[in-house]
Amino acid sequence: MNLENNKTLLVGLWNPQSKYLKTRHNIGADILEKFCTKNSIELKLDKSGSFKIGKTSVENSNIDIIFPMVSMNNSGEALKAYLKYSNVEASNILVIHDDIDLGFGRLRLKSGSSDGGHNGIKSINSYLQSNEYFRLKVGVGRPPKEVNPADFVLSRFYNNEEEEVEFLIEDSVDIIEMFIKDRETAIKAASERRIIDVI
Repeated sequence: MNLENNKTLLVGLWNPQSKYLKTRHNIGADILEKFCTKNSIELKLDKSGSFKIGKTSVENSNIDIIFPMVSMNNSGEALKAYLKYSNVEASNILVIHDDIDLGFGRLRLKSGSSDGGHNGIKSINSYLQSNEYFRLKVGVGRPPKEVNPADFVLSRFYNNEEEEVEFLIEDSVDIIEMFIKDRETAIKAASERRIIDVI
């Protein structure tokens, strides 16, 4: 089998600047970073400077992992740079990102949905001219009424959420590994993730 024709691309959305590390908006990259650590995947900066990339293989699939090195709102630029030299079908792309419309700790894996107001997704849709790729949406909770949503996603998790975030990251890594092997199983597992009440 030609592995190039059976390639999966994993994309972790984030703002790479140090002041944004471990914020709600960066949960997608935190999850993909954990996936890389678990699978001993080395990341290197692409010659374009617009993304970091790692590579691995699982069974009959080549897996590329990229972390955009541009602002979240320009994530599509990194994907465009990657696609200049690598062929991958939109249906074989999985983007992992935060979602404030999902309850804290919930997961949804689906393709073909709207950007939901997420500017990183909006940028990717614009560059791909398609939304027919998969997204692992990671619920980071809704902001309190008095907090601007833009400020909320750039904040860190509350102390009483941190333990659950670790479980959330681990479960999300499991979902990614399922996705590579069996998408229907991954979709079902994501929707059924058990939620721990945060007090």
